[in-house]
Order: sequence, then C-alpha cells, then structure tokens
Amino acid sequence: MIKKFLKSGEFYITNKPMILEVLVGSCVSVCLYNSKNGSAAMNHFLRDQPAGDDAVDVGEFGSTSTKHIISKLMAVDNVPGHYRAMVFGGAAVVKVAGMDSDIGRKNVEVALKVLAEARIRVVKKEVLGSRGRRIKFNTETGTVEYRFAGDIPRKSRRT
Repeated sequence: MIKKFLKSGEFYITNKPMILEVLVGSCVSVCLYNSKNGSAAMNHFLRDQPAGDDAVDVGEFGSTSTKHIISKLMAVDNVPGHYRAMVFGGAAVVKVAGMDSDIGRKNVEVALKVLAEARIRVVKKEVLGSRGRRIKFNTETGTVEYRFAGDIPRKSRRT
C-alpha cells in the first residue's frame, strides 16, 4: 500500500487505499473518513487561525485546513452522517518563555469547532498532554494506529 508522510502545513485527500502518516506535537491532525464511499482526508496544521485577513497558506491553520478538507470531501458526498473524524495532537511539548503555551489547546479547539459546524461526528480524540504522537491513518479501512512519539511500535493502539 502507498504511504505518504504529511509535514506540518500539509493535507491530503484521497479515494485510494493509502497509509497517511504524521508526527504531531502541539500541531493537530484531523483524519476524516467517509464510510459510504471510502474517501478520506488528513491534515497536519500548526496554528489555530490566521491573525488577520491577509492571504494565508490554507494548510498552516486549523480553521482553514480543516474547512478545506471537509469542503473537498463534501463536494463528492455532502451527507455529514457518512463521515467520521478522529483528532490527534495538541500536546504542550515545548515550554519557552514568551511563547504562547496554549497553542496545542487552541489547535484542538478549532478542529473540534470546525467539525461541529460541519456536523461531522468525532469518534476519537487523542489530544493534549505533554508528548507528541505518531499517527498512521489507513484510508482503506478508516482505522488509525497511534502511539506516543518514542514508544516502540508494539505499544501502538488502533481506533
């Protein structure tokens, strides 16, 4: 099966069987799966939302990235009940004086808000804490394997 690793600021939408992977700390990843047609999407965003109205990189922000992948999937099947979402990340992995320590929490909140506005059910949240996570999303089955960064693979869990 084809594997694709998403770097921060990237997203991917597919209707083909793939393994989409990310490593998130304070960043957040939303995995979307359509149980009727098998389409899927994943994003990996850094911040909750842009500060102003200037043109932005869609993938960088949760508000824009999550809306974008939802709109692309809904263009093919616009029934919210056909989708399920899983949200990962938002950890407080780095504490630096003068930096916003709520980045992870804000990222999680914006993802959940956008999903709620689209009426997409969240079936799994593995968020916050102080450790990063490695996520592997199987777009053929809609399942996710996840583990804390640094844990050995046999300790991964499936959702």
